[in-house]
Amino acid sequence: MPEVQSVQPVDLAHLRRVCEGLARWAYTDFDQAKAALDTLEAAISAQTPYDIRLAYHRHRAFLENQWRHFDASLDHFARATAILESLADPLPLAEIWLDTAAVQLNRRDWPAVQLCLDRARRYLSGQDIPELRALLACREGFLHLHLGNHRQALDNLQEAERILLGMGEDASLRDFYILTLVISGLGDLYERLDEKDNSLDAYLRVLPLVERHHLRPRLPWHYLNAGRAAMVQNDVGHATECFENVLRLAEEEEPEAKAHALANLGILALLENDNKRAVDLFDKASAQFPNPSKPADFTNLSKIQSWRAELLLQLGDLEQAEKHFEQAYANGQEGHDVNHLAQICQALAQLCEERKDFERAYKWQHNATALIEKHYSQVRDRERQEIEARHNLERSRQEAQMAKLRVASLQLRALRAQMNPHFLFNALNAIQGLITSGRNDEAETYLARFAKLMRHTLEYSDLEEVTLEQEVEFLNRYLDLNRKLRFRDRLQYQVVLPRGTDTSELLIPTMIVQPFVENAIEHGLRPRQEGSLRIEFHLSEDEQMLLCLIEDDGVGYNKGKEKQSAQPAFQSHRSRGMEITRERLKLLHQLRKNPGTQYVKITDLGEKTNGERTGTLVEVLLPVLHH
Repeated sequence: MPEVQSVQPVDLAHLRRVCEGLARWAYTDFDQAKAALDTLEAAISAQTPYDIRLAYHRHRAFLENQWRHFDASLDHFARATAILESLADPLPLAEIWLDTAAVQLNRRDWPAVQLCLDRARRYLSGQDIPELRALLACREGFLHLHLGNHRQALDNLQEAERILLGMGEDASLRDFYILTLVISGLGDLYERLDEKDNSLDAYLRVLPLVERHHLRPRLPWHYLNAGRAAMVQNDVGHATECFENVLRLAEEEEPEAKAHALANLGILALLENDNKRAVDLFDKASAQFPNPSKPADFTNLSKIQSWRAELLLQLGDLEQAEKHFEQAYANGQEGHDVNHLAQICQALAQLCEERKDFERAYKWQHNATALIEKHYSQVRDRERQEIEARHNLERSRQEAQMAKLRVASLQLRALRAQMNPHFLFNALNAIQGLITSGRNDEAETYLARFAKLMRHTLEYSDLEEVTLEQEVEFLNRYLDLNRKLRFRDRLQYQVVLPRGTDTSELLIPTMIVQPFVENAIEHGLRPRQEGSLRIEFHLSEDEQMLLCLIEDDGVGYNKGKEKQSAQPAFQSHRSRGMEITRERLKLLHQLRKNPGTQYVKITDLGEKTNGERTGTLVEVLLPVLHH
């Protein structure tokens, strides 16, 4: 009989301790972070608690992005997002979309970045969380930086810096990491604006932060930036120190940073006429790309080989210089820098001319001319794309702002058309009847309820959103007054809430449901002076929509419309109120980029059941603002 191997139980407490360590190591120690990821990857499954799976995918995505494995990073962020969507917690969802935006920034996919930022804003929905506001400003700043919106980039990055510096002791390790990105971004911005002193100052301000908090991500690149800025300032000693720190700190996954540091040290050696050391450094820089695969690898390798060729030219070895330039050209063709490739061709043309090989000189110059033309064509295309991206970004923001203003205007108009005159008059008349008949206690009770309903109506007019719990409380007050004061207890109603949902956390637009309920009462039930009403809410699977079903057993939608035509003044009020509500609903869905166009559906139950039932069913699709 074969031996049965027992399955060892997973130690969840240990895995959670690994997750806690990973939250630090992702920012401080890549070796321990890798080991922690390996431990989690070997242990987790579909049955593993969500918090452990979430921690694994989030930190794995973050580190893959650091190592420039962008597809892998996006895959793990997508898995983390799916977990968070199942939990329907808006703030972590906002954060995960902001982190996904960082990957799309590295991929230079501007529409994808904008989509990530829009989704993050939707989940934030005006909540004042300092670290998330700073993160949003940081991502927006880098988007504008890449698109050439220097003024907006400066505003965003300075806002992020102000928020993060203002957090003081409340700042987390992650917050300090974001701060280093922000300050480094300011250094990049000042460099583009040719403000050399400000650029160097920003790059230097990053270094004490990363050293004080032992921050590992992008550390070699921070030293590389500072070294380049020091080179521009002709500070050779400081530049050399920074580049040597890059070599000391760069991991195997960061050959590009090493190559840049070695090549820059080679250039510094050239400036000091230390040709032997320069050759050695250029050879070491080339060795960082033994198996180039990406266009950036080939471009970097080509640049290193061209610098080596320039050195050989200075030494008078034209034959070897030509050989290295040709190698640089071959690799450059697999890269993405057309301007660099044109410079190689011009150097080869000049070299061939010096060697009296005019035919080859003409060929290389011809290639250089064609590449320069291609380069300027690419520059124009890129500028056009950036202008279009800036235009689309600004247009979408203006459209969103205008839509919000229209929603606010419609909300005010909705208040004016909220309670129809018949309800107000009949309710007050009924209360007066209670008083004149000596039922003062009952009159006082319903007058207080009526006053509270009016107060809620006025209070809600100042709000863009209310919880489902508040909306249901408002509806219950409204329906109770109708039942007692207008229908003499001949109105039955029921409000059914979605199962397993905390209605005190679910936010929906204010003053949307009541007009449809009022319509059912006025045109379905009031002609009969009795009836029943059922209001039922259903939350969609992705928890982004709330379906409200309003069903009555009144005269039916079509007969109600016939009766309305006999009351022009009332019909005018009703049409205005419903029109405003429908328009608000449409705009609210558009602001959240929800699919579809029909958000209200009205069915006459008599027609649907061939006369077996009477009444009307109204289906209203509400956007969930966040919860």
